[in-house]
Amino acid sequence: MIAVATASQKGGVGKTTLCVNLAYSLAKRGWNTLLVDTDPQGAVGLSLARSTREKRGFYDFLTSGLTLADVILPTRLPEFSIVPAGQYDACMRNGLPLDDAPRRVADLLRSAELRNVDLVLLDTAAGLSGLTEAVVKGCDYVIIPQQAEPLAARSIPHMLETLARFRADGAAVTVAAILLTMVMTDHEMSLKVARELREMLPPELMFKQSIPRLNSFLEASARGVPVALLKHNPPPEALLFDQLAAELEERIGLTRERDFSHVHSSLMD
Repeated sequence: MIAVATASQKGGVGKTTLCVNLAYSLAKRGWNTLLVDTDPQGAVGLSLARSTREKRGFYDFLTSGLTLADVILPTRLPEFSIVPAGQYDACMRNGLPLDDAPRRVADLLRSAELRNVDLVLLDTAAGLSGLTEAVVKGCDYVIIPQQAEPLAARSIPHMLETLARFRADGAAVTVAAILLTMVMTDHEMSLKVARELREMLPPELMFKQSIPRLNSFLEASARGVPVALLKHNPPPEALLFDQLAAELEERIGLTRERDFSHVHSSLMD
């Protein structure tokens, strides 16, 4: 089993859109995929089903001695399940045991492996401190979504330095790659930033694929589905995440025969 976190220094870079759609693409490609929402805002669950607001989830697992079976939610795609953020406010009132967080994150990942999960994808809150640090340090790889705009691009060196410090501390986490997100194809400054980043960074540090800023992603989130399920025939942009999933497989060593025949109309009630 492989654990992959997504992490960024700032919010609003498209992490949740990435997580929901990439997890769906990986599951559709035959991988038993678990998507875990560690962001207190709970955007992953809310992007798929409003009912997850009342469900127990990651924060309950951290603080209440629950098992993974207590907080995991299936979807209509058998290979795709999620752990929503859960009752963050209630857990904070009881005290969030940050000192114990690394152990509980490790417990969650071990439990996922025992359930024959192939890949755990973890959405995180912005920044690389506190609980997010514990989550990222517990993973094998990290994806860095990078918004294609000048101020955001300046955070990359700091992100890479922080991740290097994690490794110096003994964490095994490796950068899978940086992913350009929210690229405005009709905006010269956005395209300029994207070009400059690709020129500045080694090719092996950048995903070949990038994710544009499109209204369909907002519409899909509002309807509680990945963009691939927005219409009867998947829109062209859904293929971006399939291509990203294929590239991620190469980068992290996910290899075996897969079943590509799944057809589903929606994921959750």
